[in-house]
Amino acid sequence: MSIKLPLFSVLGVIAVTGGYFISKSFSHKTIKDRLSNSLMSVSEDVSKWEDRLSRLKGAQGDSLVDDLREIKNSDPTSQKLKDWCVTNVESPFKDGKLLLNVKSYCTYMVRDKLSRTPRPESDGNWEHAATKLIRPDVVLSNVMKDIKARIHNTSNPTNFDALKSWCKEILDAMYENDSNFKDADSYCTNKD
Repeated sequence: MSIKLPLFSVLGVIAVTGGYFISKSFSHKTIKDRLSNSLMSVSEDVSKWEDRLSRLKGAQGDSLVDDLREIKNSDPTSQKLKDWCVTNVESPFKDGKLLLNVKSYCTYMVRDKLSRTPRPESDGNWEHAATKLIRPDVVLSNVMKDIKARIHNTSNPTNFDALKSWCKEILDAMYENDSNFKDADSYCTNKD
């Protein structure tokens, strides 16, 4: 009887631990599960789907999975792209061309989720955009600390090319509601 109690305790711990690892391995089994906050809704404004279609039309054929390349090469429409997205987000989550294609053509971009209008690259008032960045009392992400250092290290302290360049790149990146999005909303948008 005294051996049974420790044996059952050990078996119980093994069962709980095994269940934890099994559930953890299945927690993000599809692209949809993993990118749920970033995926565009099928009911999203048609202009966003048309924007993704324009990107698809400009894509290199070898960067696309076969069925998406077929859509591109045969009378592409935003509805065909949307249908492709709905089908393919159910695929297993793994790195590769399919995942990259879903991220490029089926997700929101940072610019889609901003609370204000993105600041045009041609805007002559990037100094105003960088004022918060340069202030010493502001808590910055690592990316913004790096940009602040690059601004300070230029011979021309009014050269905000590092910030402009970062904004240009991040606005077209996949939306993930992370520090990059928060930085873009703070430093890459026009003031109200």
